[in-house]
Amino acid sequence: MISDVSFVRANGILLFILTITLSVMMIRAPGTSDVWVWRDWMNTVYQDGLVQGYSHVIASASGEPSGGDYPPVSFVILHLTRIFGDMIGLPQRGSIKVLVLTFQLLSAGLILFNSRDVWTAAAFNTSILVFSVGLGYLDICLAPWLILAFWAFQSERHVLGTAFFLLACLIKWQPLIIAPFIAIYLLQISDVRSLWGSLTRSLFWKLVMIIGMTILAVTLLFGYTPLLSLKNAMGHLYLSGNALNMPWIAGCLLTLFLSPSFSIRVDEFPIILAPSSVYLIPVKMTFFVLFATLLVRAVRSEPSYQNCLLFSLTGFATYVMWNAGVHENHWFVAVILAYMLILHSRTRQHWAIATMITVMANINLFTFYGITGMREIQSRVIGIDLSMILAVLYVIAWLLLSVYTWRASSLKIRRENAFKSSPTVVGT
Repeated sequence: MISDVSFVRANGILLFILTITLSVMMIRAPGTSDVWVWRDWMNTVYQDGLVQGYSHVIASASGEPSGGDYPPVSFVILHLTRIFGDMIGLPQRGSIKVLVLTFQLLSAGLILFNSRDVWTAAAFNTSILVFSVGLGYLDICLAPWLILAFWAFQSERHVLGTAFFLLACLIKWQPLIIAPFIAIYLLQISDVRSLWGSLTRSLFWKLVMIIGMTILAVTLLFGYTPLLSLKNAMGHLYLSGNALNMPWIAGCLLTLFLSPSFSIRVDEFPIILAPSSVYLIPVKMTFFVLFATLLVRAVRSEPSYQNCLLFSLTGFATYVMWNAGVHENHWFVAVILAYMLILHSRTRQHWAIATMITVMANINLFTFYGITGMREIQSRVIGIDLSMILAVLYVIAWLLLSVYTWRASSLKIRRENAFKSSPTVVGT
């Protein structure tokens, strides 16, 4: 007779296989219009060569509201994908979908290997399915390296973890946002004295060496083009790129007030282009203040791996919720961080965080692109643009996460306060 444990495990294995099968079925999904952008970039680097092609794409997009703002390793992956597709006779769009499916399954496999739990792996694969093979975002290509980076950090292989993290950043720039929280953990920074003290540690110089070697290698290969792409990524002159956040709410209200009929049409997106970056300063300043507050709290908290994950996740969520120029697919890094938190400690609170982050990320995608990229399935305007309601709920969810992180990281602060308040005993 089958045991309860075997029954649960058998159902978990079945569920994991079901999610993989669904992933393969969705390989024919058209994806968003970004897939055609990847195709054009792939053709450019194939025809002009990797270095020249990358330079042409980035330089042609300089000053544009969106476009060539990806790091060089993304173009390396696209170049290899085109070569592989030509070898086996795949069309270019099909090659891209095979690429994202491969990285999706690789990422799910890493989660399975680290967790030893098919239920967690099945949940993760479902969580990233729309991001990857459904809509065709290249964000999935950074997932294995980010997972490996935090695995290495947890096992105190800090140099190896930094190498994996740098590779993830060279595929998409967004992981750089959590670099300060990782540095606080790796170097055990708790105050100004410990910051200066870290300069004398061998780990600090090892990290400086690997970062310096990476920058040197990228510069020798691609020149200063990666810096231009980073500038492009930081210079988008609009409030929100279909991300349900505070700038999206501001864009909706601005569109509403500027509309002659005081209404928002179904086909009217509140991506408000600003005449210059000056008009985005209030939004960006709000984000920087909130982010800096989290950094100060992280420094004052216990420099543990769990706190590193919590602050990284909350810091990245703060970027998504409060910064200008954020896109809907930028939620992807937060999903990875949430699952790394579960792998570290499977508490009810961590499962609640991962569930909320995953649902929010996928609802954001579904709101604008459905699950295959063919735009939203139904109109989101029912008397009122319901995306505004969603954005308000997202802000509340961000607030709950921030409060939890703030309270959960207060152990060190409580200890310091208790030490200061305790009477001093003078020995003879």
